[in-house]
Amino acid sequence: IMPLGTGNDLSRQYNWGKRFQKHMTQKSMVSAVVNADLVGLDRWRLLILPTSTLREDEKEFIPQIFSEKDSTPYDPNSERRSSLATLSKVAAMLGDEDADSKKGNKLVTQSSRPSTEYFDGLFCNYFSLGFDATVLLEFHKERTKHPEKFTSPLKNKLVYVEKSPIGVRAPKLRKRVQIFVNNKDGELVRLKIPRDTRDIILLNIQSYAGGNHLATKGSSDDGLIEVIFVSNLIRMVASAVVGPVVPYALFSVRAQTNRVVIKTKCPLHCQVDGEPWLQGEAMIQVSFHTRNAILKKSSDGMNCGC
Repeated sequence: IMPLGTGNDLSRQYNWGKRFQKHMTQKSMVSAVVNADLVGLDRWRLLILPTSTLREDEKEFIPQIFSEKDSTPYDPNSERRSSLATLSKVAAMLGDEDADSKKGNKLVTQSSRPSTEYFDGLFCNYFSLGFDATVLLEFHKERTKHPEKFTSPLKNKLVYVEKSPIGVRAPKLRKRVQIFVNNKDGELVRLKIPRDTRDIILLNIQSYAGGNHLATKGSSDDGLIEVIFVSNLIRMVASAVVGPVVPYALFSVRAQTNRVVIKTKCPLHCQVDGEPWLQGEAMIQVSFHTRNAILKKSSDGMNCGC
């Protein structure tokens, strides 16, 4: 993996470096590839069904869509239990409009246009909903308007820091989101969202937003994705800075699962693998898809300077 972007999280995860350097075009890089280890990388399916634009008769098909068999390696009986449990639970979520009071998002202005599009795609790194996606979207808007400011990874990060204060005003998610995860029996169970949560992150790899290690555990090839709740931007920064040397500063993993279903009750900012957008009311599902082979730079191989 050649680290040509700003964060380069996948490159960091597999030891290929955090930024591009000239020596990576030399023969030592080829030697490092030849001597690399073949490892696994889980891929996750992200399915988004906008509920605000669907007719009532169309919403009836959402439980069936979410309960479709995926590539998760369950035995047949477990798959059937999981499918039936998903069907009934999602149906209940669709009808649960009064369980919590609906609240809006003060960061969404009249000029904002939440996405109401259907999406079905794959990702490898992470998915999140909350303030980090809000900051990232402002970063992308600035890069579109003023590309001359973004001429190096360092300048990119400085602009990101400049946009970060908007994340402090992000709304709490407890009454704006419902989240369910598969338990060990393949049944969807509801996760309680802490009162001060302003960000929900689903992690597949252990490098987030430019190399930050946030969670207390996790693996990129175990068929499970880690769910963590983040209270605010300052807490996230503290975890990123102190976590590598003080493990208790890392975020506790609230669930390790092969399926996550999220219901949003108002427009909220989301991002997947560093690509942000404003999502309207929707049903969102993340489920295990496949495991691909990928090369990890071997510490015993020739040093390419990565």
